[in-house]
Amino acid sequence: VLDRAAAVVAARRAGACPAVAPQGLLPPAPPDPRPACPQACGAHLARILGGEHEILLAEWLERCEAAELQLPWALLPTLLLKARRQPHLDVLVRRIAGGRAAWLAEAVPELGVAVAPPPPKPDAVPFRSPQRPDDSGAVVAAIVTLFADESATWNTTQQLTLLAASIDPAWLPPLVADLSRLRFNVTTERTRAAVLGLAEHRHAMVQSFEHARTHPRPDGPSHPEST
Repeated sequence: VLDRAAAVVAARRAGACPAVAPQGLLPPAPPDPRPACPQACGAHLARILGGEHEILLAEWLERCEAAELQLPWALLPTLLLKARRQPHLDVLVRRIAGGRAAWLAEAVPELGVAVAPPPPKPDAVPFRSPQRPDDSGAVVAAIVTLFADESATWNTTQQLTLLAASIDPAWLPPLVADLSRLRFNVTTERTRAAVLGLAEHRHAMVQSFEHARTHPRPDGPSHPEST
């Protein structure tokens, strides 16, 4: 019976007339003369947007803007959707995206993203990287000490990952090395894995932008999907 039903469905589809082509083509996206975002940098953004160490999103965007790179345009819809309820994030994403954010909102109304959203309210929570401490070395020492004293329980994970996201990037390798040398402890292992994972991710992210800065790619046309 299933074979006959499949044959009937195939016959009906084969005899169907093609749908009428939509009238008019979408206008091309505004040109962007900036270099394309390197694949390594874009991969880190994809991980962050996928829920991995979301606290690093502000730093990623700030570094992308400072490096004068294009956003990975395949991830722009996700960024705009994520920013709908975070006005300051919306402002930051649209500033880096340039005219393509409004173009995408107008070209794909199904996204539900405003072409020109209202400005953030005065009481809106700012969206920026965690404030850097005065002495990152002391912060690293304090983090390692908490693990050595078995005080770094799961309840402290959010605070410790915030500290790892705020220290000077130059101190990330020592933090990774110290956390990697710690012995397994059932009380602190889950927290150690979370802090170590964030520190490794952030260090790799910083390195990818540093490589993009020291090895810039020649300017070229934008990605095909944007035109």
